[in-house]
Amino acid sequence: MKVFISDDQQEQRLWLTDIITAQLDDLNFNYELAPVWQPDDVLQAVKRTSGPNIYFLDIVLKAATNGIELATKIRDYDPDGFIVYVSVRDDMMAETLNAMTTPTGFISKMNLFNKEKFTPRVRAVLKVIKKRLLVLNDAPEPTLNLHSGALLLKLNLKDIVYCEKVHGLRTARIVTENQAYLVHKNLSTIKEQLHVSHFFNDFQSYALNLNKIVTVDFSKGWVTMTNGDRLDFSRGTIKKLRAYYQTQE
Repeated sequence: MKVFISDDQQEQRLWLTDIITAQLDDLNFNYELAPVWQPDDVLQAVKRTSGPNIYFLDIVLKAATNGIELATKIRDYDPDGFIVYVSVRDDMMAETLNAMTTPTGFISKMNLFNKEKFTPRVRAVLKVIKKRLLVLNDAPEPTLNLHSGALLLKLNLKDIVYCEKVHGLRTARIVTENQAYLVHKNLSTIKEQLHVSHFFNDFQSYALNLNKIVTVDFSKGWVTMTNGDRLDFSRGTIKKLRAYYQTQE
């Protein structure tokens, strides 16, 4: 888990960092403090993490992107992350809710630099996050559950590298790191259980676990996966994957 503190006023950011990290340590969070605070840098860092992370965001930033806009973009990559607004603009609390960024808390800067009054508010928000993390960690791993003849198949989605249609048959092949399963199911039926946030399902004959893609060669039309398999596609088909990645930039 990473903790981001985005505030364009250096004095305020450093003071907030001291208060927040002290409470994180006291509450025994396992975290890493992100070294970036600029909206663009934060977003690039979020793209490289799996989350959920914690974000303390000032609303009014001297940048092209304000805190609410940044939170909206963060939600595309970290839907379970914890967003906490820390701002002098108490009047914008309603706007943070209307933007549907699902904030965990809103801390006013009214008592900024007053450690005695400000620290309890930070601690209260972090205690809520701690409770929610316990619920997330206890949640069962999402699985693929299939009945195929006498076969009852249950696989954790994170263990699936890709699924492919077996041409000419109403059959699909499900591939993990060290095993492959042949099931008498349409690929479209299997895709219904594959979460769009983790799988690329736009190929007609394949579903790819995005976390298992190692390299993509768009000019030659092939994709290599973590289990060593190389999948070949036509240039017209591979354009769909290129288009997906372009939307994530």
